[in-house]
Amino acid sequence: MKQIIDKIRGLHLYAFGILKRIYQWTLSWAHKKYSSAALFVLAFTESSFFPIPPDVLQIALSVSKPKKSFFYALLSSIGSVLGGIFGYFIGMFLFD
Repeated sequence: MKQIIDKIRGLHLYAFGILKRIYQWTLSWAHKKYSSAALFVLAFTESSFFPIPPDVLQIALSVSKPKKSFFYALLSSIGSVLGGIFGYFIGMFLFD
């Protein structure tokens, strides 16, 4: 029984490590020159096919520059809507 619990614990720590690296990678974009473009691309791809939400980057950008937080929300929303439309066309044309 102890071996099973250790395997589950190890799997959990492995999954957490992967998520932590993705989280750190996403946060690293907050300090780049093209952070707004990265937010748009991340929102677009998340709503189409990529499973990483843009919320982490949007929160980091909004906290670092509070006066531009509504701009970041609008940018993320537009990217998400356009990505959803693109995802719809992916399903419509590539389903068969």
